[in-house]
Amino acid sequence: MKIGDVASNYLRLLLDTAIEMGADKTALLQAIGITEEVLTDSTRRFGLTRFMKLGYDATILTGDPSIGLRMGSKEAVMQLSYHGLAAMSSANLNDAFNIVSEFQSLTSKNFRGNFFNKSSDKDRAIISCLSLAPYNDYTYFIVDLTLMSWYNLVRWVTGKEGLVEEVLIEFDRPEHYQIYSDFFNCPVLFGQSSNSIILKSTALTLPAISHSPYMLDTLKDQCEIQKREICRKETLVEKVQKYISSTQLTKSGSKTPTIEEAAEMLGLPTWTLRRKLKDEGSSYQIVVDSMRKNIALRYVQNTALSFGEIAYQLGFSTPGAFQRAFKRWTKTTPGECRRTFKTTG
Repeated sequence: MKIGDVASNYLRLLLDTAIEMGADKTALLQAIGITEEVLTDSTRRFGLTRFMKLGYDATILTGDPSIGLRMGSKEAVMQLSYHGLAAMSSANLNDAFNIVSEFQSLTSKNFRGNFFNKSSDKDRAIISCLSLAPYNDYTYFIVDLTLMSWYNLVRWVTGKEGLVEEVLIEFDRPEHYQIYSDFFNCPVLFGQSSNSIILKSTALTLPAISHSPYMLDTLKDQCEIQKREICRKETLVEKVQKYISSTQLTKSGSKTPTIEEAAEMLGLPTWTLRRKLKDEGSSYQIVVDSMRKNIALRYVQNTALSFGEIAYQLGFSTPGAFQRAFKRWTKTTPGECRRTFKTTG
């Protein structure tokens, strides 16, 4: 199942970063089965799983687990294309982050839900990304890249240093933890409840050093055009995946939405949704089962969660219902799957 995608410029940036760190370009390209010419197509999108594999392969080939941080520190706002330039042209840092969030789909999509969340209280502003738990060697890299990119965006928009007071990371402290403080130049806490950068309370109101109302309007118009084109190309299966992810699979123990609820959200009669999914060779239940199966496999293979906890996370009524579904999906039990993965994986 496709879990999301990224624009080709991210693969190019990763490739360039890895080569600077000593990786062999040919070996990297071969690892994900693409040619350098393919990356020159700025409209090309690549599956998020493929991107994570390239990050993993780059880590192995360079022998350096900090490649996500290094890539994020190299990322210029222009790497985000039109909405990066629009963020630079906005009135202040708060507006810049709103633009990055609104037009995120121009460069990346995650079908588990919106990757970006901004909140604040009287003492601080918090920029957080969607949890990628359970964590493994393929997902550490994405968290590092995302948080470092946001840290870089703060500096680019305001022209100021020292606005990030703290960085929170969900996964446990790695062996190379000391390098995080070198990159972020502030305390970095692991094993937290979110992946976030914590800003000074006044940071979001700071003016953007390149504010230009005319340029902002022009760029946002272009962003809207590109966003509509991306939505037009999105399959109905992908739209249903995004809806289910944002309403159920990101909320522990919540009930799986019905096809009637999904149809209402998509602005379609239920019978039309059924027919259109059938035309794409799928069905609502197939989409739900596919998403549950893939996330269940990640939990079973990469965490120590009990099967009852996994059942709750995925919205099953009982642990037994989850175990029966898991055996239907994989022809094996969750226990057998976990033992096999520990032995071979």
